Amino acid sequence: MNKQNNQKTVLGVIKKTLKMHPVIIVFLALLVIFGSIYPGSFFSPINFKAILRQFVTLTLFALGPSFVVLTGRLDLSYVGVWMLGGTLVWLLKPILGIFAIIMIPVTGVLTGLFIGVIQTKAKIPSFILTLSLLVTYTGLAALIAGGYPRAVDGYGFITAPLIRAIPSTFLWSVPLIVAAVFLMKCTRMCVYLNAIGSNEEGARLAGINVDKYKILAFLLSGIFTGIGAIILFQHLGGSAQVELKLNNIVWPLVAIVLGGTPLTGGSGGPQRTLLGAITFTIFYRGLYLTPLHPTMITLLVGIVLIVAIIISARGLKGVTVT
Repeated sequence: MNKQNNQKTVLGVIKKTLKMHPVIIVFLALLVIFGSIYPGSFFSPINFKAILRQFVTLTLFALGPSFVVLTGRLDLSYVGVWMLGGTLVWLLKPILGIFAIIMIPVTGVLTGLFIGVIQTKAKIPSFILTLSLLVTYTGLAALIAGGYPRAVDGYGFITAPLIRAIPSTFLWSVPLIVAAVFLMKCTRMCVYLNAIGSNEEGARLAGINVDKYKILAFLLSGIFTGIGAIILFQHLGGSAQVELKLNNIVWPLVAIVLGGTPLTGGSGGPQRTLLGAITFTIFYRGLYLTPLHPTMITLLVGIVLIVAIIISARGLKGVTVT
């Protein structure tokens, strides 16, 4: 009898988990499909390492903005923080030496605080505000660097191998992931951000300092983006970039939405973004093993984005994302 009860309990937990995180079903299905068609290539050490590398890129770009999306807002400044911060590292390294890398998280923190205050006090739609800031940062980075990517030496230790077959940047990202999940699971902030995303006026009437927590969400986005961008700086080439690539903007948003955080907010968070990031990575790396032309792969990725947006927009009727 106890054994049967335990089995029912386990099945109940699994069923509840899959209901709460349907992306897990997609993830498992992709593993089975690509693993069956390309068993040798898909499960190879080379592909495993490539999956981890892309997962790191998506996660570190998407982790911070996940806090903002919870409130029903958007933060598109993450790529700009990485680009402008990297350019400032190149500019100031002759003066500050290896400590110039601190300019990236400083840029992230100041950006998050600036966006939070302006968006909250001036009521400027976050999409327009952060997109404008992203374009401004791109222009500043290009102006400072003279229009060319600038290589920066001295940070090779970030990508230096620590454990064979596992990218060291993945290991560096683990503490950030743990910190983000801890904030969502073990603090009251999760309840407050979800409440603001679900019903801002109701949260205000419930006694939540809405403006304070909206600013905090953007600040956390800037902090996590800034620290993560230190890892990404070396992970993506160790140079100050001046070219804005659409994939770097869009793919993290796909990871957030696929993971189960709707653009209207009210549920989800960084822990779900992790599921979205690994699922999208498996999908993308699996497609790369097929004989499909790169343009067809781009088309399929675009379709996934459209589907993800439609799914996230199921609760958008009558709601405006600010």
